[in-house]
Amino acid sequence: MNLYEWHRQVQKIADSIDSCILSRDDDSLTLGAIAQENGYSEYHMSRKFKELSGIFFREYLRTRRLAFALIDVRDTNKRFLDIAVDYGFSSQEAFSRSFKAAYGIQPSDYRTMPRPVVLQTKLIAFDRYLFGLGEVGIVKSSG
Repeated sequence: MNLYEWHRQVQKIADSIDSCILSRDDDSLTLGAIAQENGYSEYHMSRKFKELSGIFFREYLRTRRLAFALIDVRDTNKRFLDIAVDYGFSSQEAFSRSFKAAYGIQPSDYRTMPRPVVLQTKLIAFDRYLFGLGEVGIVKSSG
């Protein structure tokens, strides 16, 4: 598979991750499931995903879950435990630790007074490659 095809494959995987997160399809959100679906070993899929995206698969998955959870924290009155469960965290405490590590603020404080944070945006594997911006990686935005 050439580099262009791998970029296309990583983009397909990124789109699938977002779809699975939103539909709460955790069974499809494992490296094993995605690797099998695409006909690769977990090791090979993990290595290529990191090479093309600049981030490990599991880290990308965690940061995307947190990005969706942040929107629920900000825009809903759901209990934090419910948000944690919705986005695949083992407990409210694990969710709060991850949220604080990612955004520098506790979910309860963020809900009370939302502020701009650096949000893990959706992986767009083609952008940096096509625009000649050097290495392939994830585009981050603040907002």
